[in-house]
Amino acid sequence: MTSASRQQPGLACEECRKRKLRCDRQQPQCDQCEDSGAICYVNQDRSPRGPKRGHLKALRSRIGLCPTYTFSAPKSLIARPATLESLVNRDQVGLDINTQYISNVEEGQFPTPPESTIDSAKRESRSMSRSVEESPPNTMYFASTLPPELGISGIIESDLDQLYFDRVHPVAPMLHQGRYLAWSQQCYKAEPYAGLQAAMWALAAAATAHLQHMRDSLYLCARCKLEALDNQTDCASSASLQAAQGWLLVTHYEFRYMNYSRAWITAGRAFRIIQLMKLYEIDRYHTTALDLSFAEPWTEIEEKRRTFWLAFCLDRLLNISDQWPLTLHEEPVWIFLPAPESDFQHSRPVLMGSISDAIETSGQNVLPPFGEAIVLTALCWHSISLKRSPLINKIPGLNPGMDIWEHHSRLYQIAQQRLMLLSLPPCSPKLLDPMRLFTNMLANSAIIWIYGMTEVFRGASNDQSILVPLYSACEIASLAKPLIRSSFFKAHAFSPMLLFLSAKFLRTHGDQLRTSGSVSEDKFNTLDELKRALLVLQNGNNLAMNYLDLLESDFFDELGDFPSVQGSLSGGTGQQGSPCVMDIMNLF
Repeated sequence: MTSASRQQPGLACEECRKRKLRCDRQQPQCDQCEDSGAICYVNQDRSPRGPKRGHLKALRSRIGLCPTYTFSAPKSLIARPATLESLVNRDQVGLDINTQYISNVEEGQFPTPPESTIDSAKRESRSMSRSVEESPPNTMYFASTLPPELGISGIIESDLDQLYFDRVHPVAPMLHQGRYLAWSQQCYKAEPYAGLQAAMWALAAAATAHLQHMRDSLYLCARCKLEALDNQTDCASSASLQAAQGWLLVTHYEFRYMNYSRAWITAGRAFRIIQLMKLYEIDRYHTTALDLSFAEPWTEIEEKRRTFWLAFCLDRLLNISDQWPLTLHEEPVWIFLPAPESDFQHSRPVLMGSISDAIETSGQNVLPPFGEAIVLTALCWHSISLKRSPLINKIPGLNPGMDIWEHHSRLYQIAQQRLMLLSLPPCSPKLLDPMRLFTNMLANSAIIWIYGMTEVFRGASNDQSILVPLYSACEIASLAKPLIRSSFFKAHAFSPMLLFLSAKFLRTHGDQLRTSGSVSEDKFNTLDELKRALLVLQNGNNLAMNYLDLLESDFFDELGDFPSVQGSLSGGTGQQGSPCVMDIMNLF
């Protein structure tokens, strides 16, 4: 009697192959997939095992052979140079240079590379350009669009997911954790989902010390995957919600760890996708009562709302100092403010109001931290835009018949009302929430920004009117203490801008603190606290480093000397200083 065959006929499903389990080959679903609830997919086009014929010979011809080891090689290969060995030596030299540069940066030194290194890099760049021009079209296409393979273990993936929702999500709260975990466990993910996940992991790796070595590779992978969406004939993937979310996260990464101009250009891609999807009017046509009855549709729409509002705030914070024209305007907005974070994550449908309703009812109720940040950012932009244009802006909640000064006075009153509701002592445990802490700093910054426009319209003011913004500047310095007590990885990307705004105002008007008996703050001690906070934040934010350099420079007192300020921000690296740093000095 013959025993049954150990190997079942047919092919194993991909889920069993991934988990290294024995598949019973049952159709349409095997027992393992049925028990785990996974999708049972069998790849019928799997190539046979083993190398193809001539594969070894092709590899040897591609890498070349050293003269010492060519005793068994064909004559056609003996004449070739040791390509692999030269590449390894070249990469080793580059690795030594990068290691030396990183060690110097950690010590605070920024050495200039020697001329020989620069000439070698130029020659290599020219040779690479020639090789790209001579390569076939197909090779160029795959080299520019094919994302690198990461090879991350399952434990590291789980760690990156947890790090993202612990340290990145609190200041960029647009993703639903349950929905993300549902599609992230699938073996095959669509390209937009894969690009979004890589962008999440890049920010998560950058938000922890033990995974810093992975952040650049993850960033390049995310950017390659998202850029590859543009090469598809169907624009549905490139204009999807996940593509917009991925580009927003890439923008945050570039703003923190690269340069301002690159982040600003990348943000434009996310803004255009949001406009193409018409996320600014998703609450115009659908039935709200129906969404409140079903948790899943409401959660999906709420994630779209949060994606738009995150882009809305980013658009204004990126352009607020330079007074550049916005991409996402408020006139066509027909979308509710985001719901509280706990209701969003637990899929509890909640109906929120619009941004115009929130401005009209200022002083009556407190919004969730994300909603408050949206309203305050809009108020700051409206105040600064009054200086940019002589025309009356269409400000939600304000009377169109007002003149510029009445508009400005009304904005100042709204900002003071919201600040009174949001004010918390620096020792409050609620400030452990990074978004709530940033919202409190933003409310005080709104007072300073709007008061600066008062000086523009009315000139110098008396000692009594300046007490409110002076209190706000000192309050920002007090809020810097809980900011540095918590992990600097959790700090909002634009926190250094608010700290510098406070230091700038105290440096200019701090002498009036002594003339007021009700204010006992020491200007120099307050400036030291702000400087200490920037020192902590510079470890994970290039903007904090630029502001700190400007704060320590001798050009800080010369407010109108822009060439000197620009030279001090460049740091001798050949990169132009951030416009956000330079032009914010001209707000007062």
